Amino acid sequence: MIKRATLVKLAILMVEVTSPPLLLLASIYLLSGYQMLVPTVKILPEPRRIHTDSLLRLLTIILAYAHTLGGSIFIIERRMKKDVLKKLVEIFAVVAATALMFLFLMLEAAFAI
Repeated sequence: MIKRATLVKLAILMVEVTSPPLLLLASIYLLSGYQMLVPTVKILPEPRRIHTDSLLRLLTIILAYAHTLGGSIFIIERRMKKDVLKKLVEIFAVVAATALMFLFLMLEAAFAI
């Protein structure tokens, strides 16, 4: 079993590593979306192609999943005092985040066909 201090350090690392790429992806999606709404704005080449790219969506889903897990574990470990409650809430957070990730991946697979 992993020690609590190691778990918190790993969670912080997950959040730190996933933050810059998520910020970049969010910016790309916002810019390409705005550019599709207002065609006179020319920031990115081929905004529709960028905005609908499957690889970028998959990357966003995976990074958001890792970021969510790391952030949830960090917050739970810092804010909750009782070990049993920590474990239960961590399990719930992991199950909920995993269920959402699978939902997004299934939607991605359904639209890829």
